[in-house]
Amino acid sequence: MEKTSYADHVFLTEGQYLNLLDKYGEYELKRKMNELNSSKIKNPKRKETIKSDYHALISKGMQTVQPIRDRFQIHAMKEELKRDSFRNYFLFVMGINTGLRISDLLPLKVSDVRDKTHIVLKETKTRKRKRFLINVELRKIIAGYIEGKREEEFLFPSHKTDLPLQRVQAYKILNKAAKNVGITEFGTHSLRKTFGFWHYSINKNVALLQDIFNHTSPDITLRYIGINQDIVDQSLEHFSL
Repeated sequence: MEKTSYADHVFLTEGQYLNLLDKYGEYELKRKMNELNSSKIKNPKRKETIKSDYHALISKGMQTVQPIRDRFQIHAMKEELKRDSFRNYFLFVMGINTGLRISDLLPLKVSDVRDKTHIVLKETKTRKRKRFLINVELRKIIAGYIEGKREEEFLFPSHKTDLPLQRVQAYKILNKAAKNVGITEFGTHSLRKTFGFWHYSINKNVALLQDIFNHTSPDITLRYIGINQDIVDQSLEHFSL
């Protein structure tokens, strides 16, 4: 696939860039790309030895985005997004209540949720068919949001076209709101991670969440929602020698 220059000497495909953007957030990604770019300028041989800028960035141990662990911040995000657009608020609420990936949320149509108790779809990433429950409170929000809308309409249309929002547009909308309310380490994956963090915190059932997320092991699930790091941090909080 064709690659685009995101810095003078850093080249990525659009898919690679969006994946990094989702995974690490805009600020950290820009910092790492600038760092990689500078290293190539200082040492021109790196231009030849680095075969993939994408893998070079992945291997730099960048900080991943986090779930929103504070209910007050979740509420603040809702209010911030609602002031701008009910569509933006609804996108956030759908993400943190269903655990769907942003790539699966954005193409949804009115017909996918009207009078439904579950969202049934083939996941973009895994290609597996899954059923995601729409909880009672979310059904009420959906009913109000889609009132008067046609079955074929997208739930999250661009204001410029009738097509759904692109992932990069969704990231910019959500990240702007996160910055405004003081949430750091945020990306579109934070919606899914927030769902997972609170699902586990309430139910304490990692096997169930592992199945929901289609992960291959409980460790991957706990690491994904940031629980492992929380446990490590707690163990070190009052540890001294």
